[in-house]
This record gives sequence, C-alpha cells and structure tokens, in this order.
Amino acid sequence: MARRKRRRSPNNGGTIDQRPSGRWRLRVSVDGRQVLYGVYETEEDAIRAQGRWRTTTLLPADDPDPSLELPPGAEANMAVGGVRCDEWFERWQEAKAGRRSVVRVGHGRGGSESTGARDRAQWRRWWKPAIGERLPQTLEAVDIADVLRRMEVAGRAPNTLRTHWLMMRALCNWMVDQGVLAASPMADLRLTVDPALDRVRKIVVPDFRFIDLLERQLPTAQDRLVFELLLGTGGRRSEVAGMRIGDVDLAAKRVWIRQPVVEVEGRLVRNSVPKGGRVRAVIIGPQLAELLKVHLAGRGDAGEDEALFIGPKGGGFRWNNYVERTFRPAVVAASKRWATTERNRLVKSGMDRSAATDQARAEAERLRGLTPHHLRHTAAALLWAAGASDLEVQLILGHADVETSKRLYAHLLSDSADNAAARVEQLRQARRVGL
Repeated sequence: MARRKRRRSPNNGGTIDQRPSGRWRLRVSVDGRQVLYGVYETEEDAIRAQGRWRTTTLLPADDPDPSLELPPGAEANMAVGGVRCDEWFERWQEAKAGRRSVVRVGHGRGGSESTGARDRAQWRRWWKPAIGERLPQTLEAVDIADVLRRMEVAGRAPNTLRTHWLMMRALCNWMVDQGVLAASPMADLRLTVDPALDRVRKIVVPDFRFIDLLERQLPTAQDRLVFELLLGTGGRRSEVAGMRIGDVDLAAKRVWIRQPVVEVEGRLVRNSVPKGGRVRAVIIGPQLAELLKVHLAGRGDAGEDEALFIGPKGGGFRWNNYVERTFRPAVVAASKRWATTERNRLVKSGMDRSAATDQARAEAERLRGLTPHHLRHTAAALLWAAGASDLEVQLILGHADVETSKRLYAHLLSDSADNAAARVEQLRQARRVGL
C-alpha cells in the first residue's frame, strides 16, 4: 500500500503519516529534532493525539494524565495547558512584575518585589508539591481546598490561609484572562476562616508592666527607639525600617512615613509608597521625641536622605536580624520576669499559690509569642482607649479606609462605646459643678 503523508499545522503541530502496515504515526519536533509521539490504529486516533500534543506540548512519557479528556476548543489554543501549573505560576509572576504596581488596587495583586517573593515562597512550600506538575485544566476546587486543609491541620494561622487563598484566586483568574482556563476552579470556593482571629483577637495586648519589662531587656538605645516607634506610631515594621533622618520633624513633634524598606530574598528594597498607598505624618509624644533627639545627635552629620537606623555592621536595618538576635530574646526574658511578678501579685490578691503559678505561666507563654507587628495592634488599642476616633486611627495606622480599621479591630471597639459614654457623663458632671 502506498504511504500517505499528512501535515497538520505549521505551528509545531507534528506530522502524521501512514506506515506500510496501515497504522498511523505521529512525529513531533522537540528541541529541533523529530521524535516519535506515538503509533495508532486509525487516522482519527492519530489526529486526537496530535491535538493533545498541540495543547500540552508534552510527550506521552511526560504527560501527567494522558487519559484526560481535553475541554472543547482546547486544541485551537496553543497556550491552554501547554505548560504545567509550575510554569504558569512563573509566567504570572513575570506579568505582575511587568505592571510595576507597588500597592494593591481593589482586589488585584500588585507587582512589588516583596509580594512576588512572598508568592514564590508560598508556592514552593505548599502548592508546587501538590499541583506544580498538573495541567491547569485538570484542577478542581477540591484540589485547592485539600492544600488549604493541610495547612490548617499543620496549624497555620487563619491570616496565612487567607493569603494563600488570595494568591491562588489571583493566579486562577489570570489564567482565565489569558484563555488558559475556561473558568476558575476557585469560582465557588469560599474561605471560612476569619483573618482577624490571627491578627487581633488571639494576640495579647500587653499591659504596661510587660511593656516596661520588655523595653528594659533591649540592649541598645537604638533597639529601644525602634521599639518605641513601633508602639508610639503604630507603624509597620517596613515603615519604621524605611524612615530617613529627614522624616523626623522634632520642631513639629512628628515623624513622616514615606517609603518602607522590605527585605526581599536577602536584599533590602525601598518601596515608593507605604502599603496603604499614601504618605502620612504621625504626631509623637515628648518621651519619643526626646529619644529621637538623642539618636539624631549620635548620628552626627548624617544627611537627611540617610537611613534613620543602621545595622550593627553599618549596613541597612534588617528586621530578620533584629527579631532573631534582639527582639525575640528580649521577649523571652521579659516573659520569665513577668511570670514571677504576676504570680506574686496574684498570691497577694488572695489566689491560691498553685493556681496563681499556673495562671501566670499560661499568660507568660502567650506573651512569649509577641511579635513586632503586635505592637501595631497594641498602638491601635491604646489610641481607642485614649479616645481617638475611627478616622484618626485609620489615618495614624495608614489603612486604606476606615472600614479596614473597623474590620480588624471591631472587638476593641466594643469597649469604646462604654468609655465614650463615661467621658460624656464626666463632662456633664463637671459642668454641673461649674454651675
């Protein structure tokens, strides 16, 4: 029988030809050379195999699920599933970086280096082992939910789960926009965890006894100033690390928060604006102003554009080093001292010694988990306790809107109504006395 040859697409679609035996062979081009994709009984089988090659660009030995039926119209799109999820994730990262967005706009994710580094770390740790080798069109909601469920079982915090969920939702939506997926597998997937449980409600807002103990454990004047700025301004870690000498206005008793500095895979990167997207000034108290005055005097002739804080070796201020070498040991030491003083206080108040010891130890264990970001929440609590309005708290903390402040700190607001009512009653009583 005469051989028949049939070419099916100039776009690396492979070549189908019929062998003398009557069977049909599909050869494809890989790295510039022709290799055998497969041999089939009928021409229709060879055409279907060719369609799968055009869709996946994977040889049968590399195809994770060769029995999978491709979605209708997949063969018309060379991009659909032609690359596995791991590669699509990298392309998504490149597309985000190309936008050069440094803040989140609406619900979209920007292209800042810090966000990209966080996404890559999340992908490597949890998603790559589970779905990295899968084709995008094989993913279902249950696959995403299984990964999140494993994270929950492993004890990951609610806000961590939410961050991963947002990342995967953004990736899937991007693949839909690119025509890779007909619909996002996360379209009907909802997150049932509350991120506020992690950031606020389960943290301990320490009392002033513990704050004073902790500050005394910090070894240097710069360490104590960093601590006081976190607590006194409610600034984020990156915002405090990014302060420059020119951001301190002692005459007006305020500091400016302009350009945060974040550590991205070992490099210090300065963002152009804070997370909330707007530069802000925060009024500081006399004690913090005095600490800043002494610190600036020690910097001598440093220019206004130089960093306010420097590392032990003269380089930029690195939070990871500060937390591991300075802040964490100070928290542990302070919690031990606090447990002793708290137990003595409870015993003097009439509590049984054994019960007082157990309660003090349990509270000290919670305090041991304090992080620099918890000082931001402590600052919010102190602001409301001092009578600050929702708008003032939003502006000081740098949230994008008032609703963000209310959502994160709603449990703190429950006492503010009582405090406000008490202040109004005190004011009325004072006026009665004046009459």
